[in-house]
Formats: sequence, C-alpha cells, structure tokens
Amino acid sequence: MSNNLWQRLGAASGIVSVIILTGRDFIPSREYGTAAEEIARTCATITTPQTVDVVNSLISLMGILGFLGFLFFFGSLWSALRRAEGDDGWLAAAAFGGGLLSLAILFSGGTISFAAHSNACAGIDPQLWQVLHDVGGGAFFISFFPLAVLLAASAVVAIRFGALPRWLGWMSAFVALTLLVGGIAGIDYAREDAGLPYLLFEFWTVITSIVLMRRAGVSHSAVSNAVVAPPSVAS
Repeated sequence: MSNNLWQRLGAASGIVSVIILTGRDFIPSREYGTAAEEIARTCATITTPQTVDVVNSLISLMGILGFLGFLFFFGSLWSALRRAEGDDGWLAAAAFGGGLLSLAILFSGGTISFAAHSNACAGIDPQLWQVLHDVGGGAFFISFFPLAVLLAASAVVAIRFGALPRWLGWMSAFVALTLLVGGIAGIDYAREDAGLPYLLFEFWTVITSIVLMRRAGVSHSAVSNAVVAPPSVAS
C-alpha cells in the first residue's frame, strides 16, 4: 500500500468519525423520567441475560468507535503540522496533546457513568446515580478546553507556516474561541445550547480531513507556493 494512500486513510478517519457520531445522535435513546426508574431498568438488564438494551448498547458502541477514530485523525493532523513547523517546533505536539487530552476526558466521563450502571443492583442512591451521570455529562464540556488548544495551535501553524490553507487557519481560531465560550457556558451556567460549538468542531474536522486528503503526497514547499482554494463538496 502506497504512502499516499496511508496518508489519505488517516485524514479520512476524521470524516468517518463525524459520520459515526452524527448517526449515533439520530438514534432515539430510551429516557426514563426519574433516576429511580433508570436504576430499575438498568438492574433488570444486568440481572436478566435475555434482556438486552440494544438501542443504548448501539449508541454506546458508536460513541466509542467514533471517538477512537479521532485518534487516527489527530495523528494525521499532527504529521501535517509537524512537517510545516519543523522538527524543533512545539505547536504540533501541543495540538496533538490537546486532542488526546480531550479524548481522555470523554472516556473518563464514560467510565464514571459505567460505574453508576455497574452498581444499579447494589442499592445505589438515586441522588448519587444522578450525580455520577451529571459528572459524566460535565466531562463533555470540559473536553472543549483541550480541543480549543488543538484548534488554536493548528491555527497558528496554518497561518504562520502554511500547514493548512490560511482561511482554514482563521476558521480554526474562530472555532477554538467558540469552544472556550461553550465550555465555560456549559460548566458554569449549565446552558443546554452550550454544546453547539462541538458541531462547529465536527464541521471543521470534515473540512480539515478533505484538505489533508487532497494534500496527501504533496511536499510542503509545493503547498506553500500554491494558492489553495476552499474544498468543494462536488469533485
């Protein structure tokens, strides 16, 4: 398999992850009004082998696969940033570290929610159940901050070193700012619409994946001397 194809596969993983996570969001999950009802339903699922919550299991699986796919996209982005910035640069590493930290926070939040589910039959207090799930949900907004580092570092390398088109660098800076605002609003003010910046991040991921796929196999010097227009959806 050629190196160019490997580069395109790594870049395309960002698009695949967004598709998986978007599809997960369109699956209606079962919602039980009170924590006590959720505990009873979860306990019944655990203790009865024949009872399988297919819908929620599918949602969890798609979430895991989608977030794992971002690892490959972050690696592809880091490679492009490092080539442009040079081996002595540190912004590419900061961007990659921000992406990894955001995933670590999201998975840690999922671990906390899993702990609540595992103790559904152990007489867990409904208030504690709700607290654990709120902590898991809060991890989503906390992950905005390292994502903002990812986009801010990408913006600087794009604008200063030409790792990405300059227009995409400015877009990265804007999305980084919205993530900071959304993270603060989600944590401090518990605003339901604070998650909207994540949709911008997913849109940025798709656009960046397309750019990286189109630049696969092209030297950085050749890219720096070319005028790169925004990618079109149609080929």
